Amino acid sequence: MKIRRENEAMQEALNTVTCPPCGGPHPEQTEGHPKPIVNALAYLHGPSLHASTSNNPHVTYGTSSNHLVEPPSLLRELYLREHISFAQPPQPRQLQCSPPLSNMEKVMMTEAMVAAVTEVITLIQTEEPMWIKSSIDSRLVIDQENYEKKFTKNSYFKTRIESSKEIAVIPLDAKNLEKWASLFSTIVSKAKTIRVLESSKLMYEQLHILSPLLPPREFMILRCCQQLEEGLWVIADVSYHQVAFEFEFGTPACYKRPSGFLIQAMPNGHSKVTWMEHVEVNDKVRAHRIYRDLLCGGFGYGARRWTATLERMCERLSLYSVSDFPTTDDPGVVKTINGRRRLMDLGERMLKNFAWILNMPEKSDFSQQSATNSSGVNISVRVNKEAGQPVGLIVCACSSLCLPLAPLQVYNFLKNLEVRHQWDVLCHASPVTEVARFVTGANNKNCVNILQPSSAAEGGDLMIIQDSFIDALGGMVVYAPVDLSTAHAAVSGNVNPSDIPILPSGFVISRDGRPSATAELDGGCDNCKTLLTVAFQILVTGPTIYEELQMDKWTTSVDTLISSTITKVKAMLNCHDGQ
Repeated sequence: MKIRRENEAMQEALNTVTCPPCGGPHPEQTEGHPKPIVNALAYLHGPSLHASTSNNPHVTYGTSSNHLVEPPSLLRELYLREHISFAQPPQPRQLQCSPPLSNMEKVMMTEAMVAAVTEVITLIQTEEPMWIKSSIDSRLVIDQENYEKKFTKNSYFKTRIESSKEIAVIPLDAKNLEKWASLFSTIVSKAKTIRVLESSKLMYEQLHILSPLLPPREFMILRCCQQLEEGLWVIADVSYHQVAFEFEFGTPACYKRPSGFLIQAMPNGHSKVTWMEHVEVNDKVRAHRIYRDLLCGGFGYGARRWTATLERMCERLSLYSVSDFPTTDDPGVVKTINGRRRLMDLGERMLKNFAWILNMPEKSDFSQQSATNSSGVNISVRVNKEAGQPVGLIVCACSSLCLPLAPLQVYNFLKNLEVRHQWDVLCHASPVTEVARFVTGANNKNCVNILQPSSAAEGGDLMIIQDSFIDALGGMVVYAPVDLSTAHAAVSGNVNPSDIPILPSGFVISRDGRPSATAELDGGCDNCKTLLTVAFQILVTGPTIYEELQMDKWTTSVDTLISSTITKVKAMLNCHDGQ
C-alpha cells in the first residue's frame, strides 16, 4: 500500500512538472513488430550561519516550516529514469513539447527502436572480437572496425567514441522492477517523457557528473523495456533527433548509439546485470583540463559508473528494508526502526538535492551571478518559493579542484570527526561527536549519521545530518544543519522527511580517470589523483526580503566561505600546490 501511495503521489507531481505524454496507448502494450529473439543465453552471467562568515543578519543556513508531499522513491516501471529527480528543487525552465507525430514518424521511430533492441542484445551476447580489452586500463571496449563490419553507422560529429561493458550481480530480485527508477539521481540530472509510443518512449535525458566545470550531456532518446523470456529483460536506448525539439544547452554534443542492459533473474533473489554504453562525442567540445582524462578515458559516463551506482543503491535498498537495527548500526538517539528509515529517506533526498544544484548554469535567477568569478568559484542565486527547502533567496557557491591524493584518502579525511571542526564552519571551531550512525552499504564507510557539535551540547541548537558514500569511482559527503527540534522530528519516525526543509552542502569526490595498476581507490596509489567538487548553499534572506543592491555582499560572503574552506582542507591534506 505504501508503494502504491508513493506511486500515486509521483504521478500527481508529474502532471505539474513535466510535459505530459501526448497520446498513444500505455507503453506496456505490445507493438506490431516481432520481438528480437535471443537464441543463446549461456553468456549472460536551519540554524544560523555564523557571524564569522558575514555581517548580514539575514544570512542563515536555516530551516523553515514549509511542507511538501512525500516524494516517492519507488516506481512501477523499470525504464522510467526520467522520474528520478522530480521530488527535488523546482526546474527553472520547461522543455517545449514537440508537435504531434505523423504516422510516418511513428513507423520510423518503431523501426529505429526494434533495430536498437536487436543491436543491444547482439552486442551484450558477443565477446571477442567485437569486445576487446582497452590497452589503457583493460576495460572491455568495442572494436570499432569489427563493429562497423556488422552495423552500418554514419557519424554525427567529428567524434570520439566511448564504449564499455560491465557485469554486476546485485542484491535485488529482478521482479521488483519498480525499485529501479530511483537509483541514478547522481548521474541523471533531468529527464522527461516527450512522447509515449506503443512499446517505447521518446525522452529527453540530461546526464551530469557533478561539477560546474562541465556542461551536462543532453540526449533525445528512444527507450524500450522488453521482457525476452521468463526472468530476462532488456532495456535499450538510442538517440533519435528526427523530431523537432529545443535542447536546453543548444546543439547536443553527444549521440547515443544503441546502449542498454540485460537483467537476468538469479535463483538466490539476486539479479545479474550486463550493462553496455556506446556513445559518440563531439571532439570539438573540449572538456575542462582537470576532467579531460576522466571523460576521454570513458570513466565519466561509462558502464562502470552505472553498475557501481546500481550496486551501491541496491545495497542501500536492502538495508533500508530490514526489520531491526543491524549490528553495524549505532542507533544512538534514534529509538525506532521507522526513525532509521526516515533518516535514510532524508539522507537520500539530501544527496539528490545536492546533485541537482551542481548543474549550475540553469540554477540562477540572477544571470549575472552565474559565471565564475576571479577566485575560481562559481556562484548562482535563485529565489526558492517551493517546499522541501527554505523559502527565500539562496546563494550557491561551487568550485572544483584537483588534489594529488587518492579518493579514499580524501574521503576518510572529510569523514574524520576528530579534525572536522578545523575546516567546517558549522562546528563553530568546537569538536564534533556522532550521536547516531546507520550503515547504508556493504562498505561500512557508507552511512547516514547525525553529528552534534559540542557547542550544541552546551546550549546551542545545531545538529548536522550527513549522508556519505564511496564506491569504485568516487563518492560524496553531503550534510545539512538543522535545529534541535527539526533533528528530533527527523529521528522520531513520525514526520515525513519531505516535510523537513533542508539545504545540503558538501563534496563530490572522483578519481581523475588515469589508469592505475593498483586498486581503484587504494590510498597507496602513486599516480592516482582526486577531482574534488565543493558546493555550499546558504539562505541569505527570508521569503520577502530581496534587495539586489546587497547581492554583491551576499555572494562575496558565500565566496569567502567556500574559498576559506578549500584553503583549510588543502592545508590539512598538505596539498598547498594542488590545482
